[in-house]
Amino acid sequence: MATTLVPTEYAQSREWGISSDVLDFSRYQSLSRNWTSSQTLLKDLRSKLDDGRVPTQVATIGAAGSLGRMEASDLSDADLIIVLSDNVAVESQEANQIYGVVWDALGSIQRPNPRGVFAGPTSTAHLLARIGHGAENLGTIGKRLLLLLEAQPVYGDGQFEMVVHNLVDRYASEYVASDPRKEWTFLINDLIRYFRSICVHYQSTFDDQHEHDKWVLRNVKLRHSRLIMYVGLLALLGECSKVRDHKVEWLKQRLRWTPLERLAAVYEANTDWAFFRLAGLYDVFTGRVSDPCVRGGLQVGYADRYVCRAFAELKANSDALAAELSRFVLDRRGSWTDRFFEYLLF
Repeated sequence: MATTLVPTEYAQSREWGISSDVLDFSRYQSLSRNWTSSQTLLKDLRSKLDDGRVPTQVATIGAAGSLGRMEASDLSDADLIIVLSDNVAVESQEANQIYGVVWDALGSIQRPNPRGVFAGPTSTAHLLARIGHGAENLGTIGKRLLLLLEAQPVYGDGQFEMVVHNLVDRYASEYVASDPRKEWTFLINDLIRYFRSICVHYQSTFDDQHEHDKWVLRNVKLRHSRLIMYVGLLALLGECSKVRDHKVEWLKQRLRWTPLERLAAVYEANTDWAFFRLAGLYDVFTGRVSDPCVRGGLQVGYADRYVCRAFAELKANSDALAAELSRFVLDRRGSWTDRFFEYLLF
């Protein structure tokens, strides 16, 4: 039986990285098509950013969102995390100018929502400075966690690895770094906080007239791609609860997997061969949201959501997805440590 190997490259430079004993990836048309499309789009981004127009104060740039997850289509945005050198103040005029120059280099590619998580640059120092502090905003939390959840480098690859490793080391300090019998408590708490903050944020926009018609599509994404993104890292942390040596390095090496690959690898590690159920449901989701007609039909108000057949179908699809993920996680009792489950719940 083939065994999945830990990747040495990010997904943009390779094929689906999980053993065919777990999943014949080619059978899933939407997932396969979007993987190829993502590689093309990421290559185009890299070429635009590697022509010398990126300011030297930019340390690295990571692609998150559907591009980072290898799920991009022609309808996808370029969700970029622009990380500056630590000697540039993130909230300064200089930082804003550098951010603008980067987007100018990308030409016609649509800029992010000015109120969204990708608006404005960051730095390693800024991401690490006030983890958990009451004044830390959702944009900072989002950039930090997305670098661990789904991002891949499109500029400054070596610096990207350094940023990710610095984040992991911060979450490990005084915890698993000093005693590998401990769990990733700090990271688990911040991860749960981030996912729940997304849920609360989407709810908070419900009464915003400018955002109201986006609620249905956001809800579909929350219950599919955001959930896979979240559980992909959570499952790695659960599996890491079994590790008793070199725990920090174990996690760093596996962050090159996409969220879906992480789940497939953890299914394989636990000889649970039901991953095809998850892949099939997710293939339906990626196929539907890549269809402009379906996507356009999802632009309806909350009260009319079930009038939209696509929403009703995708809601049922997401229910099955959540049920399978719940089944898998709960079946890990007795395998993942009791401490991990305690931190997960309490």
